[in-house]
Amino acid sequence: MSSSFQIGSHSVDSRLVNADLIRKWADSAKNIQAEGNPPADSWEKLADSAARNNALNQSEADQITKLGKTCFSYHKQLHKDLKASGYKDQKLKAQLTEVHVFTTGSDAVKKAVLNSQSMLAVQAAAGASFGPTGVVAAYVAAVKLNDESVKQLVDSLQQVRQGDSPLVHQGNQIKGFHCEEVWPQMIHMLDGAAQSARDGKPVEVNAQYYELTNQQIVGKLAEAAEAGNKVRVNVDAGRLVAFKGKHVEIDEVPDKLRSILQLVNAGGDIAVSAYPVPEQLGEPGNLMHRKGLRVGEQFLLSGMNANEGSGENVDVGYAIEGPAARKLVQNFARDVQQSAGASNAQVYGEKPLADFMAGDINMGTRGFIGLFDCLEGPSKAGTSLPMVKTFADLEKVAESYGQKAVDYVAVPAEKAEEMLAAGERLPLSDKAKTAFMELVDKALGATRSKTNVERLQDISLPDGKAVGAAAVALADFPVDRETLMITAIQEAEKFIYIPAFVMTATVAEMLSAKKAEMAAAGKEIDIRVIADPGVYPDGGTPNQAGMERLEDNGISCRWANLPRSGWHDRKIHAKEILTDKGEFFGSTNFSKKGLRENWEHSGYVRFDESDKASIAERDQSVGKFMNLWNNESVEVNSLERGRRLRAREKDAKDFNEQVDESRYGTTRDVISAIEVAEKDTGVFVEKQAQEPAAASRVAELVKQGYDAGDATILAVKEQMGEKAFYAALNELPGRQELNKIH
Repeated sequence: MSSSFQIGSHSVDSRLVNADLIRKWADSAKNIQAEGNPPADSWEKLADSAARNNALNQSEADQITKLGKTCFSYHKQLHKDLKASGYKDQKLKAQLTEVHVFTTGSDAVKKAVLNSQSMLAVQAAAGASFGPTGVVAAYVAAVKLNDESVKQLVDSLQQVRQGDSPLVHQGNQIKGFHCEEVWPQMIHMLDGAAQSARDGKPVEVNAQYYELTNQQIVGKLAEAAEAGNKVRVNVDAGRLVAFKGKHVEIDEVPDKLRSILQLVNAGGDIAVSAYPVPEQLGEPGNLMHRKGLRVGEQFLLSGMNANEGSGENVDVGYAIEGPAARKLVQNFARDVQQSAGASNAQVYGEKPLADFMAGDINMGTRGFIGLFDCLEGPSKAGTSLPMVKTFADLEKVAESYGQKAVDYVAVPAEKAEEMLAAGERLPLSDKAKTAFMELVDKALGATRSKTNVERLQDISLPDGKAVGAAAVALADFPVDRETLMITAIQEAEKFIYIPAFVMTATVAEMLSAKKAEMAAAGKEIDIRVIADPGVYPDGGTPNQAGMERLEDNGISCRWANLPRSGWHDRKIHAKEILTDKGEFFGSTNFSKKGLRENWEHSGYVRFDESDKASIAERDQSVGKFMNLWNNESVEVNSLERGRRLRAREKDAKDFNEQVDESRYGTTRDVISAIEVAEKDTGVFVEKQAQEPAAASRVAELVKQGYDAGDATILAVKEQMGEKAFYAALNELPGRQELNKIH
């Protein structure tokens, strides 16, 4: 048990904050020339007081945090000025050193107090019988839950532990699908629905997706309705707001509206609704992010979207029959009722619509082609549109619709070509904006028709009878999602494996707390994380902070390095926590937005050691993860690399801070190299797939329901043999360069 240090009314771990560290930070604070910094003697007094009392009073703690806030912008300015000097100004370097050391301290004080507050809040809500609280407290600290939310979360966790939670549904039959298996399951379910209706046994089909633009899926939904099934659909219609600033990109929105029109225009008993995000979730920038497909008594709950390229992403889902499937459809029916007849403003927000014509609105070629197809259409459900990369090709597509592409952009054709070549979206002209607003009226207006709204009231539930032995916990509301995510981590005893589209510092802190709890009990746990190397426009990645926290705490983590079937990239799109005790899965990304703001749903299945089928599910899940770990990911520890790169500065006062700052560059280098390496695999696999035997096998797998990209990779792997396939990929130039980053 470590000793404690007092900060105000909070007792904190002395390994994080103690009198010696306070002295070190105060010595640097004395030399910081930022405006508003107290006199040097006040820092001397503060350090002396800390040594004498083994504590900081609240006023002293406030002094540290106040200068820490001041140093936030001062730090940036120092870096800017040093760069302008050609990195030669020694006074600036010296000042940066002091700021580095002190801000590390101010951050440590702030974090220690927050951790103490969170631990006290959880302990007060949980009581002595709750057991270890470190994982929960780590989550509470990371997202800064208030006391009421902490109480709700602890109560929900207690109910799951005690076996009396309304989230848990007994008596289900389940089947897990991982990686390339998810897409074929979606196809098989829809094909089965159409065939059942043709055989005179219609079933109900429900589909709820954040992305529903893949024409194979859209076409099969229409086919299911035309065959005689009742089909009900709920979708996210996109956003008309900027991700950052005022630059609005809506490339996917015309495609989403096109799918709505295609389905509404299909024959048979089909009805479509668009989820009113601003009305239900409070912000027009939030997402209806659920992914679910129901056919008859079966519900496939997964994280996989239904847009072009989704099928070859790494994801996970479970097909569920029984009481849990009934509950999932009840939730779907509620969402449909909240969406039925929604107005344009309820779907997109009044302000985004009002500001649209005067706004900085931009689209890529996908958006323009979708818009053109809807001008007099759209084309029949199941009809794919061409994919183009250049403005010259976009002009040809526009001509086929009797339009001129240059009329729809607010820049000359030459500039448009340059922008597309640079990966930028094109600004819409007034004509394009008007055409888009007419498309909004047309598509959403169709969902408000009397027939469509009446049909939306008619949703039948599965009978929900017990058909198996599996218990399935379902997460509907934010506290549910938090509960099941935390439960998955807390219950683990032997291993935690996570392939994640989003790996936040929040989850990294929870995993670190879990590791610490196990160590305190004299136990070890195998924790491994694979994160998607998706990038921001500036070249950084949203997963950097989480990966760094994992490295800091000695947790094994790797970046995904997925082989491609061609030019199209693939993603670790899963939101999965796999342990020896169970598996968390579904649509919920491990971010504050995913857990608390978007409209998500997830599930948690426990593995039963006495049930061979259950353990087989676990073994399959582990096998898929280990293939990713061993063959389709790369480990570059930015902390260790930073220490090597800065070895000459090992005696510097701010060595650790220099190492920490270097990690950003390492991450950029890694994800850039991964992009090159993955492109190399795309060229290689595409070439191998042209061999007659491989090409024949690709066609067979596509007929079996596999996504074309997955079918290509699987066929080439089969023809070469798995070991030879991965060995060949590792010899490609891009992978060789990636391997040099260590």
